[in-house]
Amino acid sequence: MKRRTARNRKRKRFEAPSISALLPGTLQKEKAGRQRRRPALRKRKKPGVWEKVTARWGFSHYVAGLLAIVGLIGLFLLLTDPRFTIETPTVTGNQYLDAAEIIHRSEVDQTNIFLVQSDDIARRLSLIPQVKETQVHLGLPNRVVIAITERQPVLNYVRKGETLWVDDEGRLFPANEFRIDLPVLLDDDDFASPDGQHMDSALVQAILFLHASMPEITEFNYRSDYGLYFNSPEKWRVYLGDAQNMEAKLRKWQHIRPQLLQEGRPVKNVDLRFDNVYVTYAR
Repeated sequence: MKRRTARNRKRKRFEAPSISALLPGTLQKEKAGRQRRRPALRKRKKPGVWEKVTARWGFSHYVAGLLAIVGLIGLFLLLTDPRFTIETPTVTGNQYLDAAEIIHRSEVDQTNIFLVQSDDIARRLSLIPQVKETQVHLGLPNRVVIAITERQPVLNYVRKGETLWVDDEGRLFPANEFRIDLPVLLDDDDFASPDGQHMDSALVQAILFLHASMPEITEFNYRSDYGLYFNSPEKWRVYLGDAQNMEAKLRKWQHIRPQLLQEGRPVKNVDLRFDNVYVTYAR
């Protein structure tokens, strides 16, 4: 019985309400006091990209950044300084082309020297048919020298009443004049140069070879069906065909011509295109 009474007293003691619980507002004051005693926690600001970058920079990075800024300022000054602006390029080696035309096509006039690319100038001038090669030399503060190598004519080429020049590589380009010291090729049906820009270099060399061997023959013709031919001093038409085996064809001509002159018959055509020589006589 005593044991039960002691147990009941203990249970009542733990179940009894505390004084702070009985007083109104006591729990709220204690909680507020505990919150005041806690240290205030500041909300950290999330670092931005610039803060992350600068946090990793060292002294060398700041020096490099400063040098980059100085370099940009220097580059700006170089590109805007009028002392480095090209006034008038110097053109050398031009014989047929006008220097003003070359300067205009080069597109470097009034351009900053540091913006000029030699390869670009050479590429633009290579589009001029008369230009064979271009070399560009640059010098500070604003010097540009354009050295031109022009194509040299070796043949007058006449088609549809227009005269062009042809160099030893077979390249056609505008003629400044009709060169009487050069042989002439008359294109009867525009087949000597199908594209109007090039001619078979073998054909050009064949004409030069024949003219050197027979200086009295200065005019040659070309037709798609007969190929190359010329009119002899006797007014005979001599067919040569293509540009192959021209030395052998010349030997046949030099052999047959005296025979025909000795015969005295009226000759119209002499065909040297084949192994055998064929002669057509006038009626």
